[in-house]
Amino acid sequence: MSHTVKKPDNPWALPNTLFTILNSPLLPWLWVLLCVAGALAVAAPRLLSQPLVYYATAETQFDMGRYGGIYNPVTPGRTGLDVAVADALETLRQDALARRELRFGLPNFRVQYIPSAQGTVLVRGVASSAAEAQSLANAGAAELARHIRAAGGREVLRNLLGWELWLSLDQRTAAPGPFDLLLREIIRTQAFPMSREIEPISISRDVVALPREEQLDLARALEARYDLWRFEINTRNATLDTLCKSAGQSDREAALVTCAKTTAQAAAELDARNRDVSRLRAINATLQYMLGPLKASFNVDDPGAARRISAGLPADPEPRHIPELIGLATLFGLIFGGVGVAVDRSAHLMAKVEEIWRYRELIRNLVLRDLRSRYKGSALGYLWTQLAPLGMMLVYVVVFSVLMPSGIAQFPVFIIVGLLPWNYAAEAVMTSTRSVIDGAALIKKVYFPREVLPLVSVLSSLTNFVLSLPMMFVVIVLVQLTTIGHLNLAWSFAYLPVMILIQTVMLAGVAMLLSAVAVFFRDVVHLVGIVINIWFFLTPVIYPLSNFGDGKMVLLIRWLNPMASLIEFYRESLYGSAVLIGQIPTPGVPALSSLLRVSVMALVILVAGYWAFERSSGRFGEEI
Repeated sequence: MSHTVKKPDNPWALPNTLFTILNSPLLPWLWVLLCVAGALAVAAPRLLSQPLVYYATAETQFDMGRYGGIYNPVTPGRTGLDVAVADALETLRQDALARRELRFGLPNFRVQYIPSAQGTVLVRGVASSAAEAQSLANAGAAELARHIRAAGGREVLRNLLGWELWLSLDQRTAAPGPFDLLLREIIRTQAFPMSREIEPISISRDVVALPREEQLDLARALEARYDLWRFEINTRNATLDTLCKSAGQSDREAALVTCAKTTAQAAAELDARNRDVSRLRAINATLQYMLGPLKASFNVDDPGAARRISAGLPADPEPRHIPELIGLATLFGLIFGGVGVAVDRSAHLMAKVEEIWRYRELIRNLVLRDLRSRYKGSALGYLWTQLAPLGMMLVYVVVFSVLMPSGIAQFPVFIIVGLLPWNYAAEAVMTSTRSVIDGAALIKKVYFPREVLPLVSVLSSLTNFVLSLPMMFVVIVLVQLTTIGHLNLAWSFAYLPVMILIQTVMLAGVAMLLSAVAVFFRDVVHLVGIVINIWFFLTPVIYPLSNFGDGKMVLLIRWLNPMASLIEFYRESLYGSAVLIGQIPTPGVPALSSLLRVSVMALVILVAGYWAFERSSGRFGEEI
């Protein structure tokens, strides 16, 4: 006699004994075990993938009597030393690109500047080999010494240019000498912008009579400005090649001229590029005079007002402390699990989860109803989940690549990986705010956990988000193949479910909070649309958060706006850090400390939203 097992009619159905098991004494231990496993699953891949790195430390030392003003602020929250460090890093990055060295800036190939005592900056080279770490540290220290000298040389040049203006206005002076003509060409082409306008100075200044240290500073200032114009010209050439499709053409300049005749933006860009070339030539001619007749070359290791102390060769790599960090992740899982058990025993959360699960059929039907009504009467139906965000992406690409060029490499990918999570958040918040009000008829007819209504809005938006992900991956593949000729994917894509889970937890809390408040204050329904628009511009969807620098403003945005951190997580895992056109963004794993911070914030928002909803849900029937 054969026996057959009847399959459940509903694929959502689970054995009736599930919650019997979950209500058993084993539940706390199962929960703690799950939390530990989850903490290890998130932390272990990043910890185990930490590259082996070596640290080498050089020093840049400078005379405080001569360059002490570099510690003074030049803009709010930014000193002259900060500017010199930023310029040094940019020069190192551009030089690396010129050598086709694309690793610069990665965690295992970078330079760090660490201010020490007054007049001393430690320069740390980080690389996967001892020799590379030493080379990076020495190059970084040399470049900073040059830029500190350049800061002093700018004031020397200002005085020389001021005297030259005075001479040009005085008709009684003799014919200008060779260096006078070079300075006048700098003035004519505006080749050396200053923070303040250059004014005539009646105090005689002769470059030959300058102290040796001032001559060296002046030459370094000209070198730094030469590099800046070179970088500017390279960026403009990359933009022109993008506009005119002229890269690799044998007669590229003729192609650019032809393109400029038909494209206004190309014409403006080409004109600006040509002006920059004239400025570069004026600076270079003056620099060659300083290096030639005046012999103002600079050996960064010679004793002087600014010099480098070279780094030694590191003997051992930096310890990675993997066992300790794995233990810390395990401890966090245990603590989180224990807190969860304590909260459940006081608030009976498991009973609420069990109650909501019993109404899973209602949740499924409401989600399907919402999706069907969204595309009802539409010829394309589901395809709108792909086309709608794709259309928005194209709008931003046109605006920020053509009308107002942002200069960000692979800009369509940059936009799409931030736009889709934002659309998920905005849609979930907008629809969930009205969820209880719109469900008034259902509330009055039957009993069910009222939390179902805002959760349905979030799950519906989540479904829409997940359905749009294939289009995002198609955009990533197409853009990478057309810009760099190959795929540049990383295993950090595996963190996508983690970020979706964190965002969903946060949105569930926001949904319950706003839906409850909207029942008693209907103005919230109208106000939330305005808040969403403000929230959009405070979230780095169409711009990198690095536009705000690295100061307190960025820290404030990250702590007060968890969506800003979440968008950064998506972008870092799927795109990488924002880089300029001509560079290759490389995806990576978000910092575990940041993931932990946002996860805790999401749970706090969920608990606060649930508490507010539970406190007020008993009065929904009276208010609606």
